[in-house]
Amino acid sequence: MILKSKDSRQEDIQELNRLLGLNLSAKQRFLVDRELKCLQSGDRNEQNSAYYLDFRYKDSANWAVIHDLRIEHRGRVAQIDHLLINRYLDVYVLESKNYYYGIKITPEGEFLVWNGKGYQAIESPIEQNARHIQALQLSIEDRNLAPRRLGFPIPINYRNVVLLAPTSKIIRPDKAPFDLSSVVKADAFVSYIEQIMDKKSIIEAPKIVGSDALRDFAEKLVRLHRPGTFDYATKFGVSEQQPAATTPAPQPEKGQPVPTAAGHKGCQQCGAAVDKKVVYFCTINKARFKGQVLCRECQKSLPGEEK
Repeated sequence: MILKSKDSRQEDIQELNRLLGLNLSAKQRFLVDRELKCLQSGDRNEQNSAYYLDFRYKDSANWAVIHDLRIEHRGRVAQIDHLLINRYLDVYVLESKNYYYGIKITPEGEFLVWNGKGYQAIESPIEQNARHIQALQLSIEDRNLAPRRLGFPIPINYRNVVLLAPTSKIIRPDKAPFDLSSVVKADAFVSYIEQIMDKKSIIEAPKIVGSDALRDFAEKLVRLHRPGTFDYATKFGVSEQQPAATTPAPQPEKGQPVPTAAGHKGCQQCGAAVDKKVVYFCTINKARFKGQVLCRECQKSLPGEEK
């Protein structure tokens, strides 16, 4: 069952496009454009991950799916891409990442991405997701949201999973300081879950809650959602007083005729077509041409002009 879908980021995309229409500095334009591309890329990646989750679990009464859950608690903010909860109260906290060229993990547990020229170190998505789990766990404990049995809260098992795009390449070391099996391609995640479920012990059976209790718990988590607001103008130091960027008028290719200037029927002496450059030249030389718009030939015919 799906309890929450992903929030639309269309307003953010529109705002970034609006800022790009202003007269930005080169640095501001680069930063705004990069933010827009990252937003659109991340949005597509989360939608792709959501597709695999929804396809498998949307009709299941044994699983609850929550997309795009943003929690604020004790000064912490957690932007959780996806939550998947089963009746064992296994809470899979899924961090969806889009690494275009894939990812490489060193034996020391460092995460590297290829930038087209070489490998670049990035923040560990596992550690990033661990902070999300901490914020979620505190929110649940402080509000006593966990399902109860005989008056006591049932223990919740939090699982940290990083989802990568199906096209991403994952290079893992032979040995690592922590379990890397939780770094999974989105299209392989369902198989990953099934392997875990196959290993469930009968000892865990008493933890199982009913479908109604699962839904009630998931709905309580959805009510924790606090949509974020972004002031992109302030973030990138863009003044609302900055004028809109102007696009220079296209210049005709060499050897091509120049169109007649709009608003002018032609030369006021011979009626020949005139272009914008002629109109402009006559405008700044009103005294010489007595306020008339004259073609180049008629300009030459005036007294004192070059024949």
